[in-house]
Amino acid sequence: MRNETSTNSIPIRQVYMSQAERALDSGSHYIEESVWVYLMRDWDGTDRWVLDPVTVDGYGLDSGLEDGARNSECMCEDQAECNAIRDRMDRAALPTATDLMHLLADSLGYTLTKR
Repeated sequence: MRNETSTNSIPIRQVYMSQAERALDSGSHYIEESVWVYLMRDWDGTDRWVLDPVTVDGYGLDSGLEDGARNSECMCEDQAECNAIRDRMDRAALPTATDLMHLLADSLGYTLTKR
């Protein structure tokens, strides 16, 4: 939970909502997926992680879930519709490394510029 200040400076406790609860609250379905970002030890011999070239080859990243997209945490009441949406999302292309970079920047409030 986090505190927010009301107009009269008395702290008001806000209840934490999971992403599944947020989806339900907005009338949406909670479908999730994950991707692998492959790392490797730097070729110059220093003990640091760098992106493996397969991560930045321009193709969609690999799914991190054995069976693809899932809706097991969705809190909806229309399972047939939820399954149909999960199936559509499971067929949607996963982001490339560049796509992921933009998703992360947008989510974290960064602006990207290419050098």
